[in-house]
Amino acid sequence: MLAVALLVTSAVLLWPPWGAPPQQVGSSAAAGDRCGGRGESEERPRLTDVADATDLISLALTAGGSIPDALDSVARVAPSAVARDLRRVGAALRWGRDMREAWSFASPGWAPAATALVVSTSCGAPASEVLRSAAARIRESEERRLEAAAGRAAVLLVLPLGLFFLPAFVATSIVPMLLVLLGESLR
Repeated sequence: MLAVALLVTSAVLLWPPWGAPPQQVGSSAAAGDRCGGRGESEERPRLTDVADATDLISLALTAGGSIPDALDSVARVAPSAVARDLRRVGAALRWGRDMREAWSFASPGWAPAATALVVSTSCGAPASEVLRSAAARIRESEERRLEAAAGRAAVLLVLPLGLFFLPAFVATSIVPMLLVLLGESLR
């Protein structure tokens, strides 16, 4: 009975919390220093939202808008964290900041989109095509992260199974069989 209580206690202590928040992009401490006031309480965009917004920016640029106008158009329909980053970048571009400096005001999850726009403006390549491939890279990296998390969950599930089922198997099958064999051999 004591062994079962110890096993239950250790499983409860080792088990990950159920309400853990999903991973979001960015380091808020570094972002807070860089953006003047961004801190822990500020919501950060999810990578899937960043990828969707990157596709929408690409479509807005294909339609003929400027980069700041495309950012503002997407910010009107995007989730709040994404919209905030896009508005910051658009405002920085309107104030005359160069593309690389303007994207420094966004969360780090925007790095592929920022790199695509910096390269396209410096090389003269069509930004919409480069942004589409950046959105695909963002989605692929998020899929890899989710697959790794699922793999970790599978490993964490093995621990309680081993802690509970192996002792139960030993107690219900092997111990009685050994007792029967021991009783037969002592007769």
